[in-house]
Amino acid sequence: MAGERELTPMMRQYHEIKEEHPDEVLFFRLGDFYEMFGEDAIEVSRLLNLTLTRRGDAPMCGIPFHAASSYLKRLLDAGRKVAICEQLSLPTNSKELARREVIQVYTPGTVVDDEYLDSFSDNYILSLDIVKGEVLVSCLDLSSAVFNARRLGHDASYQALSSLLARISVSEILVCDDLYFTDRALREVLDQSGSIVTKLPSWSFSIKEGRRQLSILFGSASLSSFGLGEKDALLSPIGALLSYARQMSHSDLAQITNLTIVDDSGRLLMDDSTVRNLEIVSNLQAGGSAYTLLSALDRTCTAAGRRRLKEVLLQPLCDKAKIDQRLEWTARLVEDIDERRRVRGLLSSSADLVRLSSKFEMGRSVVRDLIAVRQSLECFFSLIIAHEDYLDLMEDARLQDPDGLVSLSSTIARAVNPECTNARDEGGIILAGYDEELDELRRIHADGSKLLSDYLEKVKAETGIANLKCGENRIIGVFLEVSKGQLDKVPDYFSRRQTLVGGERFTTPELSALEEKAKSAQADAAARERDLYNAIVGEARSHASDLMAIGRLLGRLDVVQCFAEVSALYGYTRPEILDGGELVIEDGRHPVVEQFLEKGEFMSNGFDSHASRFALITGPNMAGKSTYLRQNALIILMAHAGCFVPASRAVIPLCDRIFCRVGASDNLARGESTFLVEMQEAAFILRGATRSSFVIMDEIGRGTSTQDGMSLAYAIMEALLERGCVTLFATHYHELTMMDTSAMQLLTLSVRQEKNDIVFLRKVVQGVSQSSYGLHVARMAGVPTSVIRQAAAFQKRHFADYSLETKDSQLDLFVDTSSAKEGRLDAIVDAITDFDVSASTPLDALNLVCRLQKELSALGGED
Repeated sequence: MAGERELTPMMRQYHEIKEEHPDEVLFFRLGDFYEMFGEDAIEVSRLLNLTLTRRGDAPMCGIPFHAASSYLKRLLDAGRKVAICEQLSLPTNSKELARREVIQVYTPGTVVDDEYLDSFSDNYILSLDIVKGEVLVSCLDLSSAVFNARRLGHDASYQALSSLLARISVSEILVCDDLYFTDRALREVLDQSGSIVTKLPSWSFSIKEGRRQLSILFGSASLSSFGLGEKDALLSPIGALLSYARQMSHSDLAQITNLTIVDDSGRLLMDDSTVRNLEIVSNLQAGGSAYTLLSALDRTCTAAGRRRLKEVLLQPLCDKAKIDQRLEWTARLVEDIDERRRVRGLLSSSADLVRLSSKFEMGRSVVRDLIAVRQSLECFFSLIIAHEDYLDLMEDARLQDPDGLVSLSSTIARAVNPECTNARDEGGIILAGYDEELDELRRIHADGSKLLSDYLEKVKAETGIANLKCGENRIIGVFLEVSKGQLDKVPDYFSRRQTLVGGERFTTPELSALEEKAKSAQADAAARERDLYNAIVGEARSHASDLMAIGRLLGRLDVVQCFAEVSALYGYTRPEILDGGELVIEDGRHPVVEQFLEKGEFMSNGFDSHASRFALITGPNMAGKSTYLRQNALIILMAHAGCFVPASRAVIPLCDRIFCRVGASDNLARGESTFLVEMQEAAFILRGATRSSFVIMDEIGRGTSTQDGMSLAYAIMEALLERGCVTLFATHYHELTMMDTSAMQLLTLSVRQEKNDIVFLRKVVQGVSQSSYGLHVARMAGVPTSVIRQAAAFQKRHFADYSLETKDSQLDLFVDTSSAKEGRLDAIVDAITDFDVSASTPLDALNLVCRLQKELSALGGED
């Protein structure tokens, strides 16, 4: 960087402001552009693909101020923070600098503007502290005014934190810088979370600051009303979160009206591995929402409903009364098709009142938001007029001023132009007929054109200047223009304003008076319209808490109609929820897979834990074991979410947790192998599983020697049997079925043998699989025939030598030959089998036939 003495005054100003915002990209307003300098310019030019130039010795790039929103969103999506530095006043002379200040700081976790948010996902900012070994967090979504805190217990591996980050959409994490840099395990969890991590100084986290921030936000409310003590350690992350949110958003956080201390005892818990491997909201291939439970069930009509659905699936209930209540709402709409259609139609016309109310509270609303409020209120009133009991979906909330909401809707309908797309200061917002004073000012301004036209004709008659013109520009205002040939007719009361090549421009006292009258009316009309608009916005803001409550009601209603719609569409059944007892699923189907097959094509399978709560499952590769495991877990999850399930009958006992250990892979970033990840997941299950848990484990013990893997699989199986949790345990270690299996069910996937081929029937039956049919699957996958043949020969020799044969070996794919002649015949067969017809030319085929003909002739000559 250049020395301070070498900097221009403007660059000195830039560096002074940049020093106050070292962690943010500084958008520095220069005329019609936002400019970036130094490291900011280098980084932004790379991220946004902008041309990098220089201003003196400093790298520089810029963007037009009117297009800043799109660039800003891309930076936020890339996890950057942006400080907007505006030019607040113009210099009065050439030696002065324009006054500039940062008026807004945007961070991924504190944005509330629609263009920067994903309408289908929450946008939490999470604050984290560790006090005496206990992990404490507080979460805030400014866009929907959700504010809570929770205790995650003493957890050195931060598994509970990882699980929480998998279940809620966190954009930004606040953590003490000392804690971040000294605790490696915590740092790895945070860095792999996908959220931007903001390191704050240690003094930001204190119980005293937490008390102070809550006092500012809620006034004199007692901490005990939130379930907090005066010296509660949970106040530490709460204080850091509120202070940061207030500073970054430049608002008083008035939309936040409550703090909830979350107790997860009423939720069915899932760790991050379970959420990932069950593909609840993101798939394992590309990470998108396609082919997930969310996409399979999503029939929501609103953005708030989609967010709520995601929350319900990631945080299912574990409270029988609440589950039954949601199931009852779902059943009601399943049975009443007409009402379901009416609800869907009304919801489709509503807007996101939850986020709109936050925008009103923070002063970020625009004209279209008022129109959206009116449309949403009309939707709400239409719903409850026909069915007042929909108000029960507000749960603990109650409307404070329903009559005021009716008045607000009426005011917006009478006052606000529904076609207006202008900014607040551009006018055209308020409809004619709403305000007499505004109408009169607009009339005066509109009449100004006619008055000027009349005045022009009058002056023409008085002066005899037939070609006299009246015009206007921004420099001299309204003027009369006289051509050169008519200047001798100009009267004394004309005052010269501008000389042109072909004539001159003048004004008169009367013209100036008319101009002033028209301009005054225009300015007064703009001011009056602004006052009226602000008054309506103020009225909407005064009802923000009611609008928020209605928005949440509409979101909840959207979820139950979504469950009803998908249940009716795919023939789902209402599950019976029990406080305890055994799991029974009859004719269960995978809710995602069946949607990609023809109706009736998916093979249904059930499970009944009355026989045993532990099922040891064997079966061929590709037979459907993993699908069967996952479908049972998803059916249990759906039932706890309050949705009907894909089965002919389902009796679901309440579960405290679902554990899923399937498909482990390397974690190269943390230096962890597939086997290590698998063992970590198994250890977590063994530590946390209770009799009320549901566990699925697939192929435990891979990635190490057969002896080690089988021994571990056996020991883990025995440990889960002891715990008594309902467990589906799939394995290729068929030797496990030779142990004492009296306390478990033995299940397998049916296979039909046809000559040298097999057909997977996908049906779960009692019994044990005799083979994994790996060579058949390899052949189906396109492995060359010669390789399959060699593998088959090796398999026979290996198992014969070491006496490891199973009682029934795989079907012979090929006849074992030893003579040289038969070996050459096999090679000819392989050449034909492996020939790729679709990728070959006719000439390739002809050459192959010629070569094989010669080889066959040679073989014939040997006889």
